[in-house]
Amino acid sequence: MASAGISAAFGASSAVFPIMQVFSQYANIRLNVLTLFYSVIVGIIMVNNLFIQPWNKVSSCNEFCPKFNILDASWWRRDLKVKPLLSSVSVAIVKFEFWGEALFYSVALLLLTHYLSTSAQLLYEKGDIPFTSNPNDWTDYIVTRMAGWFNALGFVWLPTVQYILVKFHWSQCYMILSVVNIAVFTIVLIKNLEVQILGFFLLSFGRLLLFSCHHTYLLDLFGIEFFGTLNGISSLLAAIIGFTSYPLQIFALGTNYAFAFIPVAVCIVLSLTFPILLRKQCLTNWAETVVVDPKLFRYPKSISEVKELVRSHDKIRCAGAMHSCAPLIVSDGIIISLVKMDKIIHIDTEKLTVRCQAGARIHDLCNALAHFGLAMGTLGTIDWQTISGAVMTGTHGGALTIPSLHSFVISYTLVKPDSSIVTVTKESDPILFSALAPSMGVFGVVVEMEVQCVPLEFLEAKFDIITFDELTSGNVFHNVMETNKYARIVVYPSINKATLWTANSVRSIADALSRGATDCSGGYMNFRNETEKAWLEQYLILCKKKKYSSADMLLHKVLRSQTSRLHHYVGQYNHILCKERNNGIPHADIEFNFDYEKSLEVLNMVRSFCQNLRVPYYNFEIRTTKQDNALLSCCNGHDSMWIDFQAKAEDSNQFFGEMEKLLKPVGFRKHWAKGLANTDPHYVVNQFPNINTFINLMGQIDPDGKFRNKQGDVWYQQISQILAGSYNVDANDKEVR
Repeated sequence: MASAGISAAFGASSAVFPIMQVFSQYANIRLNVLTLFYSVIVGIIMVNNLFIQPWNKVSSCNEFCPKFNILDASWWRRDLKVKPLLSSVSVAIVKFEFWGEALFYSVALLLLTHYLSTSAQLLYEKGDIPFTSNPNDWTDYIVTRMAGWFNALGFVWLPTVQYILVKFHWSQCYMILSVVNIAVFTIVLIKNLEVQILGFFLLSFGRLLLFSCHHTYLLDLFGIEFFGTLNGISSLLAAIIGFTSYPLQIFALGTNYAFAFIPVAVCIVLSLTFPILLRKQCLTNWAETVVVDPKLFRYPKSISEVKELVRSHDKIRCAGAMHSCAPLIVSDGIIISLVKMDKIIHIDTEKLTVRCQAGARIHDLCNALAHFGLAMGTLGTIDWQTISGAVMTGTHGGALTIPSLHSFVISYTLVKPDSSIVTVTKESDPILFSALAPSMGVFGVVVEMEVQCVPLEFLEAKFDIITFDELTSGNVFHNVMETNKYARIVVYPSINKATLWTANSVRSIADALSRGATDCSGGYMNFRNETEKAWLEQYLILCKKKKYSSADMLLHKVLRSQTSRLHHYVGQYNHILCKERNNGIPHADIEFNFDYEKSLEVLNMVRSFCQNLRVPYYNFEIRTTKQDNALLSCCNGHDSMWIDFQAKAEDSNQFFGEMEKLLKPVGFRKHWAKGLANTDPHYVVNQFPNINTFINLMGQIDPDGKFRNKQGDVWYQQISQILAGSYNVDANDKEVR
């Protein structure tokens, strides 16, 4: 209610105040009539926010194309069932990132509202004079009227605000806002009337920056499914703190209005604590399993800067999009982030190749390639990783006839530990080329890559539900994987259900539409939309409380919702394959790779386990990938089935250990970026026949371990000792992590 009311009032004021001023000054319409008009506008906006829910009136395929047909009955329908429960945001509410920003927002809003409430009297004290002889009409005062126009025209700052939000980190954005607020207060204390115009100028900028930062920050950190609830809580807090403006105005009557701003200014200065502490907050990876100091990060913009960083530091790790749940970027020295080296250098439409810098995001590559009728050779379930990070960690897709992403790389431009630079191809150095991916960045910094592309396709996708028992009986699993180009199976063990998602090439969108598919060519189709994601968050909360029956009912609701959205649709290749555009729910992963020939044996073992014990997460995912010959590829030498088990970080160690113990007799390889804890080094050596070549190459290229962190050093030493026959279990009881 508070969120709807405050956003309505400020939104209406920006558009309506100028109109009211024109009507008052040039049409002689009475103030009480204009006040009634304004109240009606605010009321309409509140109804719109609270009951019509425009955020739900968007196409399921085109997230940014809202429907505005208010004559349609569905526009006025409010579905209370889709609103997330308050308890589902309880984790976010207690975080400093939320309540710190909420207090900052409340104090900044207090300055804004107090200034707007007292500006006329404030300017009168400083010598403002009216146009006419009516001293009781505040709108007739010269500078006061100017303040109103500056307030109304604040939207002109939009390009500047947009630049700030894109260019700077959140701590820097809020620091800029603090500086603006302090400058406004300083100007208030100056007696000169004309200087106050600069205050109007800054205040209009600060207002737009405040609301832009607040709303974008909540969306960025907590997601749109909880935005309304969190914005409501922070707005309610702002409204409560805003009441202090009234006693301050009473206080001003006995002193002066400028002096009454001092308590607000003190709060503004104290609110600087938020951006300062936010800047010092440790960064976490997406899974919230690894914490790193942001001061360790370096952001080179060129190859020469990368070479200098490598030359001048003894310990280095590289960071991509920080998606991996393994401690790959933890560093005893610096962390090189290549996010500012994200250029797409050249697309060759004849050779079907693309050359790009290592920090290019996969979704940017997909968008650029699509203009030329090209696409990446394979994609994982997300596309917001950097291309180098995805390749270095062995990202794979979900197609039995298509290998992992590194199989499509033609060349790497590598800055080695000695800061020399080399271009590595299969022809120039076949061993290093085979070792580079997956390698987790232990050979240096990959700064550029050339990648083989494929013709762009449109895919027709279908979604069905069967029982987990059916999946493991007969040839159901093999039929799904072998008769479809792309296939992903998600199992919900607590309710004995499995969703079958398949996608196949289609000659044209029209062909798929003629078979009843929904046209989703305009954008991504999330495997789980924001509402379903909120239900799954609530599922985890209920399971913590051991309310399993209620939790399982939510899973059935999720599957019904997914079926209604995803049962049959068609769209562009990358929009169909990348199914988690809302980034999913943060969790730890352990992904096992098995020989495809053992798939039914493995699935039956997992099914028996799930029948006896309740797993601590709502699902696990199954995919398949074609074999390749990279030295440390999990798919080296055999077509593979992958099972990706997930859990919240606090539950992951025990659960993942249980799954390793269960599946170890079958023989598995683990995804290098997921769940490396508890790994027996002897088991790793036995499962990767080419690991000796890899270890020897590590010793040759980086003998001092410049690109290895503590975990990497332990791993390197243990494996080296095992290969040399000198490994002592009692003396080397550290785990490979």
